[in-house]
Amino acid sequence: MKLFLLVPLLLTTYLPVHKFDIVSPRDIFPGKNDVASGLTILSPVSRVVYQRTNDNNAMVPVTGHCPAGVKFIDARLVARSKDEGTTTNWKKNIVPSSAGIFSVTIEATGGWYNLEVNASTDQGEKWHAVVERVGIGEVFVVVGHSVAQGGEINAGGSSDDRVSTVKLNEKDKIFDSLYLTSGDPAYLPDPVFVKAGAGVAQAPFAHGTYFWSRFGELIAKKENVPVLIYNAAFGGTNLEHWAKSSQGIQFEHGFVRSGIRMPYINLLNTFKKYIPLTGLRALLADHGQNDAGEKDPEKILKNYEIFLAQARKDLGFSELALVVNRQMPANAPSVRKAQEEMIEQPYCFPGPDYDKDLLKEDKYDGIHLSQSGVDKAAVLWADALTAAFFRESTPYIPDWKLK
Repeated sequence: MKLFLLVPLLLTTYLPVHKFDIVSPRDIFPGKNDVASGLTILSPVSRVVYQRTNDNNAMVPVTGHCPAGVKFIDARLVARSKDEGTTTNWKKNIVPSSAGIFSVTIEATGGWYNLEVNASTDQGEKWHAVVERVGIGEVFVVVGHSVAQGGEINAGGSSDDRVSTVKLNEKDKIFDSLYLTSGDPAYLPDPVFVKAGAGVAQAPFAHGTYFWSRFGELIAKKENVPVLIYNAAFGGTNLEHWAKSSQGIQFEHGFVRSGIRMPYINLLNTFKKYIPLTGLRALLADHGQNDAGEKDPEKILKNYEIFLAQARKDLGFSELALVVNRQMPANAPSVRKAQEEMIEQPYCFPGPDYDKDLLKEDKYDGIHLSQSGVDKAAVLWADALTAAFFRESTPYIPDWKLK
């Protein structure tokens, strides 16, 4: 039986915390300096999802710019329906700076909201602004190889409006020519959130919609909160590649540039560019099938441990949760054994068991998913995230410093 150190979380205190260079919504979404009139909301942006605590709440950072002469700002979060959160009281009398900048945090429970902001002057002038679709819910990052990244076979997008992602344009010339040769997060899409619909690949590195949008829909319905998904997986890689690249060790590969720390750099860039804004519940890992050539399960396990330890170090969060999928390639029991042993590590959890729950026709080559396999995988991953998982995993909550 696994033992977990359960740390009680206060409603307004989130520990442990880590500060990246990006710590302010105004840093991520800089406003124009020449805003002359009108009420401008810089944060939150539409369709963002903030990771909730295990007490089902989050602090939403609100920042913006108001017209000259505004004395007070009022703000609140309004549930988009009676079943999608709880409308907050107004945060009243927020005093803007001399430059017209205002900031405040609003605590709310898990749900799907509109942000309403009012501004007024002593002379009776008034402004009103609304940001639609602000989420408090669950945030996930996918890691692994092609069975995690996706391929040419895809499920549909989410039919639930509450599932978001950052859209990756896989055919974008900047992405192809600059990101893939440098690993510089500046060439990844900015954190502009969209509905995870059909044909939308999830930043920073997904290939197609795959089944993750459908998975998000099932989690949103089960937990009744919005869901945000990033995909940092890289097809054709194995755990040794992830372990070595996490340590900056180069290796030979036909198309993976280890000199820029691929494939691990995708996860590190997600930590740098997106997670400081949204927070994170867990990594969802489909790993190991490409390690079939290694017959020693302890070596496979060690590579798993190295990359996860580095991820926790880079995030500054030792309790970062990992959900481990299980699938054994033909004649490679060492992979299955390593996956099972990884699940027993602290803050690791069992994901789907493809060997048990998928049929031969669900994997067209014994590993990669057919259309029936893709459709089933969404359900299997959603079912794996049980009430116990959400109770026992500890989410990473960014330490907001509103300037």
